Amino acid sequence: MYYKYTILFAIALITIILQLKVYYNYILHKYFRNGDEIVYDYLIKFINSVSKDNYFMNYGLWDQNNNSLRKANKNLCSFIFENATLNSSDTFHILDVGCGYGKQDFLLHNMLSSSSKIVALDLSEKQIDFANNYRKRKKISKKQLKFVQCDAHCLIDKFFCKKFNRIISIESAFHYKDRHLFFKSVSSLLTKDGLFVISDIMLKNTYKPSIINKLFLNIACDFLCIPEKNLIKMNEWKKQVKKSNLKIVKFYDITDKTFVPYYKFFFEKYIKNQNLPDFIANILINMFNSLQPFSYVVAVCKTNVEHFTLF
Repeated sequence: MYYKYTILFAIALITIILQLKVYYNYILHKYFRNGDEIVYDYLIKFINSVSKDNYFMNYGLWDQNNNSLRKANKNLCSFIFENATLNSSDTFHILDVGCGYGKQDFLLHNMLSSSSKIVALDLSEKQIDFANNYRKRKKISKKQLKFVQCDAHCLIDKFFCKKFNRIISIESAFHYKDRHLFFKSVSSLLTKDGLFVISDIMLKNTYKPSIINKLFLNIACDFLCIPEKNLIKMNEWKKQVKKSNLKIVKFYDITDKTFVPYYKFFFEKYIKNQNLPDFIANILINMFNSLQPFSYVVAVCKTNVEHFTLF
C-alpha cells in the first residue's frame, strides 16, 4: 500500500512540475521574447513604475549624488563618455551598438561639435522607431545623429573598415549570440587611434555553482536572453577581448555601484508603489544581492596594431 501511494505522489509531483514548466515558458515567450529578440515592452513598464518616463536601459552608476534611477542611468553614460575622452572641440565619428531607446545618444549629441556624427544601432525595430521619432521632435539632423535597425553580428556587412574613431557599447554585448564576433567586428571598424568603450556583464571570478544560485542564473539567462556561451568569468572575458585584436587600456569593476544600489532602489520603490509591506522589499533585496552571480565592468580598449588583421 505504501509503495502504491509513493508512486501516485511521484506522478502527481511530476505532473505539477511539468505544468509549472509550461506556464513558465508561456510567460517567458509571451512577455519577454519575440523570436530571438528580447521584448522590452514589459520590462520598460517595470522601469517606468519606479522611474516615470525613464527610457534608459542600464543598471546605472550609483553614488550619494546619483541616488535615483534616472540620475544613476545618466551618470553611467557620463562615465562611459568621459572614458571615451570626448569633447566639443574635436570631430568624432561614433558608433553606438545596442542603443536601445537612444537616450544616451541624445546626451552624447549635446556634448559634441556640429561636425561630429553618431550612428546608433539596435536590433529592436520598436526602440529604433522610438528614438527616431524623438530625434525628429528635437529637430536633430540625421547627418549628426542616425538611428538604424541592425544586428550587432552584421556590423562588417553594414560598414566600411576603419570607419569609426569611437565605438560604444553600453550594457548590451552579453545578450549577443556571438560576443567574440562582435569584438572582432569592433577591432575591424575602429581606426588605429580610436577607442572602444564597453560596459558589460559576466560571471564573477568567484562564482561557484550551487543548486540555488544556478537556478537563479538559469532564470536570469532565460528572461534577459543571455546565451550560455556568454556565461564566462571575468578572466575569460579579458582573454576573449585580447583574441579579438583589442587591448584593454583601462578596466573598472563597478559591480558594487550598479547591482546592489539598483536592487535596493527598485524593490523599495516598487513595493511601496504597490502598497505592499516593507519586509517584502527587504527579502527581495537580500535574495538578489546574495544570489546574483554577475560582475559589471567598464573597459576602454584600443586596436592591437601589432597583431591587427582584417577579416
